[in-house]
Amino acid sequence: MLYEDATVLASLLSIFVVGSLGYIKGAVDKSGLTAGILVGSIFALSGGLAAVITLITFFLIGSFFTKHGYSRKESLGAAEPKGGARGWKSVLSNLFFPSVAIVLYRLSSNNAYALAFVSSISCSLADTLGSEIGLLDKRGPWIITNMRRAQPGSSGAISILGTASSILGSFIIPIEAFQFGILSFNELLISSMIAFSSSLLDSLLGATIQAKYLCDGRVVEDPSDCSEAELLSGSRFINNHAVNLISTGFAFLLSLIEGII
Repeated sequence: MLYEDATVLASLLSIFVVGSLGYIKGAVDKSGLTAGILVGSIFALSGGLAAVITLITFFLIGSFFTKHGYSRKESLGAAEPKGGARGWKSVLSNLFFPSVAIVLYRLSSNNAYALAFVSSISCSLADTLGSEIGLLDKRGPWIITNMRRAQPGSSGAISILGTASSILGSFIIPIEAFQFGILSFNELLISSMIAFSSSLLDSLLGATIQAKYLCDGRVVEDPSDCSEAELLSGSRFINNHAVNLISTGFAFLLSLIEGII
């Protein structure tokens, strides 16, 4: 019992320390830090140190590649705002379903929820790497639905470098989960495939139903800084955060179906 209490305490402390360092380095803003500590506490209390390590892996790798080449991304007009600092909406849209999965796994010990946990957080990492590293591909991106050339950072755009990064990224957390004994080797492969396919769904949704606006002669996804914004395509209720939530939810659902079968 004392060992378990010490492990939970160490997990909570790790979340606080890593989150605080992320805030100092500009990887998250205040709202992102608060949401991250809240989600991290759920991970720690429900999944223990192994779950927390997967969260820290996602955060560190995602933050590093968000910052990597930031000046070039900024020159393309495709960099994350606020110097790459993620807010609470970004945290929750990427980590809501992993949080649900790890709580359900704690309550039921059903391994389908473990698979859903790993797949959904892996989907977020694969999507982040595909987007952030893909922006640095000098060959440029294509829209996933019609393979027409697109501006870097366009919703639904994919590139060779970004796709390769997404594939590699889909294996990172499942490999960790396998090493911790959370997943079998077969489940590792299944989880990686679910994560990558869900990240492709993210791009597909971005190309089709995500809102795009005409703002001062530019096509943008976020009209908050526009004096006047005209909806060009998609649904005004579907922004990037909604797309992230849907794609991780898809990974969650596919994993449950696989677990039941």
